[in-house]
Amino acid sequence: MTPYVFMILIWLVAFYYLLYQNNKISEEGLLWRKKAFVWISGFALFVIMGFRHQLVGIDTPHYLSRYHSSAYYDWDTFLQWDIWLEKELGFTLVGKILYSLHVPYQLYLLLYGLFISVCISRFIYKWCKNPFWGFYLHTTIGLFTMSMSGIRQSIACCICWFGIDCILEKKPIRFILLVLLASTFHQSAIFFIVFYFARYVKINKLSGWIISAFSVACIFLRSIFIPVLEYLLPEKYETYGLVSDKFPINPLVVLVALLIPMFCLFFWERTKIKDEQQEQFCSLCFVGSFAYAVIQVLSLSSNMIGRMNQYFYIFNVVLLGNVISEIEDRNTRYVASLFAILLPGYMFFKSQSLGISPYYFFWQIYGS
Repeated sequence: MTPYVFMILIWLVAFYYLLYQNNKISEEGLLWRKKAFVWISGFALFVIMGFRHQLVGIDTPHYLSRYHSSAYYDWDTFLQWDIWLEKELGFTLVGKILYSLHVPYQLYLLLYGLFISVCISRFIYKWCKNPFWGFYLHTTIGLFTMSMSGIRQSIACCICWFGIDCILEKKPIRFILLVLLASTFHQSAIFFIVFYFARYVKINKLSGWIISAFSVACIFLRSIFIPVLEYLLPEKYETYGLVSDKFPINPLVVLVALLIPMFCLFFWERTKIKDEQQEQFCSLCFVGSFAYAVIQVLSLSSNMIGRMNQYFYIFNVVLLGNVISEIEDRNTRYVASLFAILLPGYMFFKSQSLGISPYYFFWQIYGS
């Protein structure tokens, strides 16, 4: 875990010196510091992901094996459009191209780490008012742990998130095409298509608390939804199956998933929303956060369904950070910030590591 602790400390120190050392800095200077912080944090993320040992992450050896086997696919295979989604040929095609260029395993992981870190950094820079929260929450409650093991789904998530712009700009065709592209890397992405309809949901305090009540009610109603959802999910993911000792669900993770949107509703200062697009994006974040909470609740009965929450975690990251950043009262903001630092941090160190702990760089002897 040492590299993770080191990375988080880098973000904390950079956050202080770049954003809080001088309270009288101009708006232009603050923007420059925000860019500098995103560059520093994004680079730290890239180093941890790209320079890791090939055995770090439960599924990493499997993906390297699949990368090797992609060389045996004929180029004609990629012209069979009817099997692109079924065989997830997008991922295989990328592997085929890179392997044809004689890209070694470590460089393959390096390129993958670069793609993920750039996508995350871009998203945080564009949508997070305070990038510190974006990177910190991405590491502790977000995709970070999963991205060190599940390569295909992490790529699919990043592609889907480019579609958020399409939702705000009312471009459904482009959104659907992006989701279909993501599905050629991981079939589960196809379910993100329904999120386009979230643009028609307007969240305010009342509707937010009503949806919160429904999210909690799902704890008792999940036996109704589980059979339907498991029937709709692809058969190839049945290996995740129902909850077992092999894939335990930490109830604390479910509790935090429910608390995040409620916490944000309680502290949300809605009067600070400046324009229609910002209001719509804020509603999208709330809907995504509630979707994440409901999926986490359902994951108590099915790990297979729990994998779907990876596409929605990003809304928790943005929503929680932005709500805290807008709290005017200094003491209230301090208490909220303390809560948002300590609880996710505790979750990170207590949650399942997916084989990324202990961590080794590629030049180290694994297990030494």
